[in-house]
Amino acid sequence: MNKFRERFKQILEEKGISQNAFAKRIGMSQGVINNYCTGKREPSLDTLVLISKELGESLDFLLGVSDY
Repeated sequence: MNKFRERFKQILEEKGISQNAFAKRIGMSQGVINNYCTGKREPSLDTLVLISKELGESLDFLLGVSDY
């Protein structure tokens, strides 16, 4: 899931969303989001779907299956 970590951080930065703000939007702690960004923790499938919907990005892109 290294691609997820990279792309998740990239999308948050590109959209100007702080980890704290995103955590509040999806009802998680900033620490959990930070762990996703650093690769210390990987999201569950349900959480991946939630992140994908909230960011407006496909799961394929977030997981590195597609570059679009």
